[in-house]
Amino acid sequence: MSQATKRRSGPSGRKPPAYVTFTQQLKPEYWPGWDVALILSGDTRAIGEEVLRRYEAAGGGCQGFWIIKHDKDLLADGCPKDDHVHVIIQQSAGRQVEGKLQCAAMDQAFGWDKSVVKGPPRGGRIENAQAYLIHAKDPDKHQYGVEEVITLRGKDYAEIEAEHRDAWARRAVIGRKAAIPMKEWNELGDTLVQKVLDGEVDELDILKDKTLMDIYTRNEAKVNLALKNRAKREMHLEVEKLRAGIFQKTVVWAMGASDQGKSYLVESVAAELSARLGWPIFRATAKNGPDDYNGEQIFMMNEPSSRVLEWADFLQLLDPRQAGPISARYANKRDAAPRLILIAVAVDPVEFGFFVPGKRSTGDSLDQLVRRITLMVEAKKIDGQPHYAVSTVGQTVSRERLIAIPHRVDGSRSERVRVSHGELVTVRDLDHEFAVDVVLGEVADRSPDAGLEIDQTRRFSAHAERQRARSLRSQLADRGIVLAETPAAVEGGAA
Repeated sequence: MSQATKRRSGPSGRKPPAYVTFTQQLKPEYWPGWDVALILSGDTRAIGEEVLRRYEAAGGGCQGFWIIKHDKDLLADGCPKDDHVHVIIQQSAGRQVEGKLQCAAMDQAFGWDKSVVKGPPRGGRIENAQAYLIHAKDPDKHQYGVEEVITLRGKDYAEIEAEHRDAWARRAVIGRKAAIPMKEWNELGDTLVQKVLDGEVDELDILKDKTLMDIYTRNEAKVNLALKNRAKREMHLEVEKLRAGIFQKTVVWAMGASDQGKSYLVESVAAELSARLGWPIFRATAKNGPDDYNGEQIFMMNEPSSRVLEWADFLQLLDPRQAGPISARYANKRDAAPRLILIAVAVDPVEFGFFVPGKRSTGDSLDQLVRRITLMVEAKKIDGQPHYAVSTVGQTVSRERLIAIPHRVDGSRSERVRVSHGELVTVRDLDHEFAVDVVLGEVADRSPDAGLEIDQTRRFSAHAERQRARSLRSQLADRGIVLAETPAAVEGGAA
């Protein structure tokens, strides 16, 4: 950007502020060139309309204008302050400079020969200025009524106050000059505990809000206990629903080489469900994965180590219809019933499962792991964009797989294992958006009580395809024809 282009923003070369504020006493000497009777009348609306007229006559484009008269403020010694008005002018929308005035230009338009109009401080938000109109965050000052604020442009102030009321109230708690006694902090802690137990506040809400964090810091033990017990209760309710057949777990295994889009897919699915259904996300560590699990509906393992769980725990976690205890380093998880389990790893479940601790000491087939998977997704980039092949798991003829074993003591570098799973239905060459819809469709089918709505025209119905395959086999069997192989895969689009 050239120097000349920069200076079009104003004499200083800086862009005009998005909004400005000013405060002025209602004395005629401070309003040169104005109607003296208007200023002495203290008519807030009429004064605001004249300010707005002068602003727009100077070329300003206003999308928000709010004004209030403060006539009950006190000085530090308790004496009343002179009556004055507070004004907020929100300039034209967008990043362009057209329709925006510099503060000095507004001072001139309003008839002031010194700086009265102020831009926001660095990082200042208009909500802070709007809160000050009624002293919402300043409990030691007079609390003005919402109805005393005059709105001449933009959203009505009553709507703004209702939208930010809770946040402003929380900030008011720490806005008092006097220190808050510990007894009151304890009472605030009890209130926070109840909000946690009622499901109105979770750990992320506390971390994002400074006032809640202040309360939490002084009541950490009992708030943590509330968070733990609420998670335990919610986990128990989910387990009961799973055992009653209200839902089944959805297990998605996304595989592919590095930077092919498997992590992108599982993160997108988790983010979509979190946004649409409010499901919390648990991201397991590469090792000792379930240690911090607290009943979140989405259980994600991104690039896990094969040692993330013991073999029995892995089978227990992935079982679509069962909930059981899972081992953890410090405290075992009683029963786990996540709605969706997302696994993104470079290798397929057969090779991964071969190295899971405890597998080699059992006679279990690796099919026990594979058959718990709802969808297997293979990611591969084409022309720089991720594409996916999505499959369901079915029965096929028994066959052998060769598993490479690095650093083996006896010198052999591979071992043969027998598996009998296969792809029942496959849809190939799906773009990222379509692949996300495929997974969401399976979640909607297996968690019908969640109320997840999916566009039927962009849905991969593996269940319908299974029914079609069974119907075809039945019809052929009636004619004395028996198929030895599973039906051909569905290629190139949604079933």
